[in-house]
Amino acid sequence: MKGLVFKDLLLMKKMNKKVIFVMYFFVIAISFFGENEVYSIMSSAFFSLFIGMHLMMTMTYDGLTSWKQYELTLPLSKYQIIFSKYLTSLLLVPISIMGTVIIYIIRYVVYHNFTLSQFGFSIAIAIALPVLWCSICLAIAQWFGYMSVQYVRMICTLLVIFFVSKISKDMKYVTQNLVKNSMLIAIFVLGIVVASYFVSVIGYSRKK
Repeated sequence: MKGLVFKDLLLMKKMNKKVIFVMYFFVIAISFFGENEVYSIMSSAFFSLFIGMHLMMTMTYDGLTSWKQYELTLPLSKYQIIFSKYLTSLLLVPISIMGTVIIYIIRYVVYHNFTLSQFGFSIAIAIALPVLWCSICLAIAQWFGYMSVQYVRMICTLLVIFFVSKISKDMKYVTQNLVKNSMLIAIFVLGIVVASYFVSVIGYSRKK
């Protein structure tokens, strides 16, 4: 299983550098749209989303190269094969958090403003979004094919823009409720990830 994780990380490293550069340049550019801290949240949310997208691009490579035919010859169960994807997404969480911290440091240097509650909200997004994104996309890919993830990617990008624009109107209320209901939110996220895992395993089993 370690080999599968290493394979995905290696594929991420070898992807089209121009595409990756444009993705993360877009993230940094958002953080300089203005002094309003909603741009720091939007920037960190897109960074976390793109981290997940970066990993999910490896699934497109798997589909194009018929990787599953080789994968099925490995001495691993279907549970281990699917779990390796989730494990890789968890390994990306520290990078997601680090990116968010760097974004806030840059914005503080430029705009000299910092709100702890909004920073905490961004960190929560940095932890949850890559794993949630990978969980949902992996389940969809196992049932409808790897190329279907491309459409989900566009939809999720629009949803992030919509979500951030909505919460920016009452950021204080949102952050307070996030802290107040943090345990319920954590259980909800965990429930989605666990459900996605079993849905992915079933989808993987039915496609030879």
